[in-house]
Amino acid sequence: MKIVFLLDNAYGIGGTIRSTVNLSRALADRHDVEVVSLRRTVRETALQFDPRVTMTHLLELRRDARGFDGDDPRFHQPSVRFTEGPDHLERGVATRLGDVRVEEFLQNTDADVVIATRPKINDYLAAYGSDRYLRIGQEHLTHAMHSDHVRGHQDAAIPRLDAFVTVSYADAENYRAAITGSGTATARDDALITCIPNAVPAVDVEPSDGDSKLIVAAGRLIKVKRYDRLINAFALVSERHPDWRLRLYGRGRQQAALRKRIDDLDLYDRAFLMGPHAPIEAEWAKGAIAAVSSDAESFGMTLVEAMHCGVPVVSTDCPYGPGEIIGNGQDGLLSPLGPTEKTNVRAYADALMQLIENPELRYRMSRAALQKAERYAPDRIAREYEQLFDKLASQRRTRTAGRPVQDAPGIGTAEAPAVPAPAPASLTPPAAGGKQAGTKPSGAGNPVAANAATAKSPAGTTPPAKAGGAAAPQRNSRPMRRLALRTLGPVLRPALRVWRAHRNASRPAAKLRRPLGRARVATDGSVAIRLLASRLPKTSSVLLVRSRRDSGAPHRIPIPPRDEAVDGWVEVRLERAAHPLAEDRWDTYVERVTDGKRKRVQSELVETARLLTMPPPLDADGVLGPHVPYTTLDGYLAVRAWHRPGHAEVTSVELGRQAGTVRAELYGAAARAAKDGEGAVVAVSRTKTEPDFELPFQLSAGSRPSGTPASAAPDGSAPAAAPAGEVPVLSFELPYDLPAALDSGDAKGVWDLWFRPGPQDTPRIRFARLLGDLADRKKTDLVPRVRLGESETGLWFYFSLANDLVCALQPLPADEPARVAAAVPAATDAQSPGTGAATASGGTPAGTGAQSASSSPDASAGS
Repeated sequence: MKIVFLLDNAYGIGGTIRSTVNLSRALADRHDVEVVSLRRTVRETALQFDPRVTMTHLLELRRDARGFDGDDPRFHQPSVRFTEGPDHLERGVATRLGDVRVEEFLQNTDADVVIATRPKINDYLAAYGSDRYLRIGQEHLTHAMHSDHVRGHQDAAIPRLDAFVTVSYADAENYRAAITGSGTATARDDALITCIPNAVPAVDVEPSDGDSKLIVAAGRLIKVKRYDRLINAFALVSERHPDWRLRLYGRGRQQAALRKRIDDLDLYDRAFLMGPHAPIEAEWAKGAIAAVSSDAESFGMTLVEAMHCGVPVVSTDCPYGPGEIIGNGQDGLLSPLGPTEKTNVRAYADALMQLIENPELRYRMSRAALQKAERYAPDRIAREYEQLFDKLASQRRTRTAGRPVQDAPGIGTAEAPAVPAPAPASLTPPAAGGKQAGTKPSGAGNPVAANAATAKSPAGTTPPAKAGGAAAPQRNSRPMRRLALRTLGPVLRPALRVWRAHRNASRPAAKLRRPLGRARVATDGSVAIRLLASRLPKTSSVLLVRSRRDSGAPHRIPIPPRDEAVDGWVEVRLERAAHPLAEDRWDTYVERVTDGKRKRVQSELVETARLLTMPPPLDADGVLGPHVPYTTLDGYLAVRAWHRPGHAEVTSVELGRQAGTVRAELYGAAARAAKDGEGAVVAVSRTKTEPDFELPFQLSAGSRPSGTPASAAPDGSAPAAAPAGEVPVLSFELPYDLPAALDSGDAKGVWDLWFRPGPQDTPRIRFARLLGDLADRKKTDLVPRVRLGESETGLWFYFSLANDLVCALQPLPADEPARVAAAVPAATDAQSPGTGAATASGGTPAGTGAQSASSSPDASAGS
């Protein structure tokens, strides 16, 4: 059958769209599926629909596209149907032109089933829909979540539908209680109200091992999600477990407020706003715990997504979805919502710490969560929808059977054959043979059209003979063909082979398809890259890994033949020893051997969870060489590589009242050279107008095993031998007033921070944040700006495009919120209070090699 989904905007990233992507893909296995977007605002959908699903739009809102509808006067007139939001006319959501286009579509579609996905579209379907097809509305929120205005209009529309589907059982009960009628669709003007949960597919990601010490949350940053509650609870968790981290994925109107809350609680080095990410499953798999802190969840797709990745969920026991999905104490934890927010935060923090402090419980719940998630497999949910279709068709036949034909809507008569019939007698998909033909034959599901087709060629008859009498007998030409092949074959075959070889040599090579790849960091730190075999050249090809700035020789790794694919994919490995990468961004291509033509690899999925628990990648000489695969901003697969003989890994930046304190772990040459406690922290100016300066530091023994013996000076006075396997930790203070004292007057000084582990001629080592799973830290690892007294100058620590630590002065308007540095006594000779002398020193780094080009504080992250 043909099934049509109506979406407001299929080009967004919301939960309704994700649910439609999943269900439409599952139904496309057996049906002809079309997704109709009322609006098209961009060229490509943000979420990937199945290629078998036909994509259609009713309003073209891309100004540079043919048929742009934004200049139509009706686009600037309000909808005659109800409007969900006050700004929906301005945003093009509720316009008169939209009314017209939707009505035209619903009157002319050849669908067997039309599914609407939000209140306004449910209203359209009730007002403009036809009895030629089944009309089904969906609720992706809850009855209680809507405003009175929206709720009243949708409640009035539901009885004119065939069915109304909620995503929680409790909400279905609420709708049945609120709307006049039985909610069983046994009478006319009575929709069947039922619950079918959202479809959430399992993604081919490696499940979480639960060892990452990371809490993950994902969703729109809106008030009902109560991420402020999560941040407040995490602040309590951090007091007892400072080594745990929190990541929030998504975007929304609450982002600025959440950023401020993180900064106010001094969690900026432990809680991170990661922005939107798709596919999100690779990020769920990095977590040891998934967090849902909402006041209400209609379903909770994020819960099931996390469960599919083997991550136990801690959720508030809010209406409606979490309690229907989570088995409390079995595959997750439900945190009660009490009379005050203080008790809610405390209860949620306790639930998080219950899993943090009990790794065995985490592991047991992780396995149970994987099993629970199977209940929401798309094929299972699609079968439930198909059962609904059959039930509705049966009920419609039952209702129409007892009424005169002329009173039954959609039933044609002999006198009026043009009136369309109701739904087909059976909507059950074929039991075998897979999906029906892509184009429904004329008259399929329509007895009137079918009768017309039969009249053209009555059953049991043969076409009439040609004019002129009986048809002439046909001759059997088979013996003549055999004789010709025997005689001419030995002569023609060699000539044909020569001609084909000449033609193939002179014709252009087949066009390369865009290769599609998935990357996963293996247990040994190498990058396993899987390529979709159907998009590879039929002849020999290689994976080309090429430096973006010609920092090193390109690597060519042979790709296995397509016939060696496993489940449609072939795999190549980018191994550290065999394919060393210089420090740079490395792009990946599939290159055809015969002619050298190549195309960049499109990224479908990148898994870097292992980098969170893997020991630092040090070679035998102590050189640190992280390799982090990632997806570029334009969707291609790349690898970010660093190669540093010495490294100072920044673990924290703490903002005090008068100075910022930086702590870093030392690796390689930095760890070896630091044993004498000599040297200094050097701030190197990027301009000639501000001088460099130096700061003292302290060494202490760390605890992370590195495999490299190190020494440390715990009190900063005399070096002491650190136990073998411990990483020395360096700390230093940078007084806020020191850069301001050295500023040339425009408040734009920028200093790169280095560690010099010895005399003046000792090679310097960058402070940076390179370890872990992120290729770019600039937009996620944000340190608040500090206002210098009552001035309009701010000091900022930030990470550059190369993830190196930078200190900068910036103009800071008086009305821009920022923490204010405490006033300090006037210091002479750039003396820093409590930290020893800070010495101004001009010049540039010596013996450090080429410095990575870093951006200004306001530059965007690289792709």
